[in-house]
Amino acid sequence: MYTPKRYGLKLTPCCENAGCKLDFAQGVTAKPKKVTVKMAKPKNKKTVGKLRLDLWDEFSLYIKILHSTDGEWCTCYTCDKPIKIGTIDCQGGHCFSKAANGNIYFDDRAVRPQCSRCNCAEEGNHYVFNERLKQEIGMAAWSDMYENRKQLFKKPRQWYIEKIDFYKSEIIKIKELKGAS
Repeated sequence: MYTPKRYGLKLTPCCENAGCKLDFAQGVTAKPKKVTVKMAKPKNKKTVGKLRLDLWDEFSLYIKILHSTDGEWCTCYTCDKPIKIGTIDCQGGHCFSKAANGNIYFDDRAVRPQCSRCNCAEEGNHYVFNERLKQEIGMAAWSDMYENRKQLFKKPRQWYIEKIDFYKSEIIKIKELKGAS
């Protein structure tokens, strides 16, 4: 193979280099270069981190709607402030810090609707949250959750996909029951 070089309107068979001209005169062809083709990643495959964020959106909406009376408004679990679902003020709060206690991240026993003041400014208002939670779910369930909160295990990608589908269908069912749009 040779690299044609353009001079005016005609093409030359080589690049005017002395070695290239000699190879062309002797009829030597260049070795073909190895071409490596990079396989493109599938575009629709989300990472586990993105699936986790998607699951959190669905899970927290499920918790908020589950603990609402009409499917549109719920009350803050710690201060009893009425909050509209879907606003920045309505958040999903955990009884323990979800950063330090990864096992309760998607535990529906540990998550309740909270206003942004209680969840962010008061860092979850954990004392009030846990005292109410102990009364609501019982001391045995709370103790089980407390003892297992630090156990970390890596959830497979398929687990997140199945949970997203489950919570989407549950949200639709609860909205139909409560008559929310």
